[in-house]
Amino acid sequence: SAHSTTCNSHKGKTIHLRPHNATIFINDNNTRSFLSIPISDESSRWMKRLLLPPIDAAMLRFGQKTYYDEGIMHVSIASVKGNVIPTILKQRRSRDLKQSASEIESKIKSIPLFQTQGCNTLSSDARNDVPESVPIRLDRLQC
Repeated sequence: SAHSTTCNSHKGKTIHLRPHNATIFINDNNTRSFLSIPISDESSRWMKRLLLPPIDAAMLRFGQKTYYDEGIMHVSIASVKGNVIPTILKQRRSRDLKQSASEIESKIKSIPLFQTQGCNTLSSDARNDVPESVPIRLDRLQC
């Protein structure tokens, strides 16, 4: 197989988070919302190659779903009970009259934290105050 299901100990790796692309995700059951910071493309490729195969093997061993290919590698930094996306979209609409309501808002599974279109300058200003990249040093990994 292309992926080994085991990995050895590794030292000295830096991954890069992309706070500008912070996203609010909803879990599959719509019972929880998560504020997440995506990992850079390069770091994601490394993590998918090294870390996911042993995690997927463990998930399968316990009858759980594996990480899906289209998933976005991220670090969740906060969570709250329920689906907050419809509320956030409603607040954004009230600040930006050009957007209209949509009946499918309750089915949306993720939205960017920082709005990139419309007249909402508060989000634009806040995004500019956030670093584009945050390096996180991993001193030791054991899989």
